[in-house]
Amino acid sequence: MFEHVPPRRPRTGMTIHPRKVRGGLRISWAGISEPTTTVARRLLALACSMASPEDYAEGLEYARRGQTMNAEVSGVLASARIMGRAERAYTTTLQFAGIPEEIWKAAAETMAGEAIYTASLLAGDVPDRVDSLFVALGSSLVPRPEDVKLSCTCGHTAGWCKHACTLVAIVADKVDERPFLLFELRSQRGEALLDAIRAQGSGSDLTALATPVYEAHVPDAPSARGLPLAECLEHYWDAGPELASIATPIEPPTVSHPLLRRLGPSPFGEWRFPLVGLLATCYDVIGTANLDREEEGSEDEGASG
Repeated sequence: MFEHVPPRRPRTGMTIHPRKVRGGLRISWAGISEPTTTVARRLLALACSMASPEDYAEGLEYARRGQTMNAEVSGVLASARIMGRAERAYTTTLQFAGIPEEIWKAAAETMAGEAIYTASLLAGDVPDRVDSLFVALGSSLVPRPEDVKLSCTCGHTAGWCKHACTLVAIVADKVDERPFLLFELRSQRGEALLDAIRAQGSGSDLTALATPVYEAHVPDAPSARGLPLAECLEHYWDAGPELASIATPIEPPTVSHPLLRRLGPSPFGEWRFPLVGLLATCYDVIGTANLDREEEGSEDEGASG
């Protein structure tokens, strides 16, 4: 599941005096706080985590003001010329690491077996849960800090510079407009991924394709599986001395629908519709309905008070 990190806005009193650029590139969401898609917001969160609050805020303000003279995103490389306070524009590049081919292949097999992925991709959209799928396969579709190599002629060394944050905002804006660009940043064309998914579905039973099993991991806990339940019933409720040494932070899982992914693929191979995808959709609908009901209840209580 994508984690939403609200972008920081410029602090009150921040002084930004870059040289004006005539006809510079402006992000389409210049008048609002953030882009519309979750994937684009995750890209902003990447810059937010790597830059100081001041540099991140100034970088977003540069993107809103149109300080980018030109920008190009081609494959795994994004580059731009960004005008700051100096007489000459800075050249900034971001190189994204490609995802291994075997993970792309496994992802195509999984998505071919779950209609919710195929339907979204055929519509030109990238569903939020796609990143969870890649995490379960051992990678991440949305780039992480270690997946990005930064270069900027400004010479900034303390974290990401404001120009890098500006370029990330430009890239997020392009992904907002063309979601398949996210695949290209990680070394795969969206059309090629669709072709691979179609190839998986053309000659095999889609429901027979495996769903990656999510293995939850608690920090400092052994990663090996425990004994079968039947072999440890006598001591099942004994915590043991190791319990006190395990850190148990309260945080959401790194994938969507972790219970379903722990269960693995459906044993009902004769079903024409993938059961895991159907249950995931049911969980989403039920969860949204319950949240709406809670919000309505809170509003009623506030009105009566």
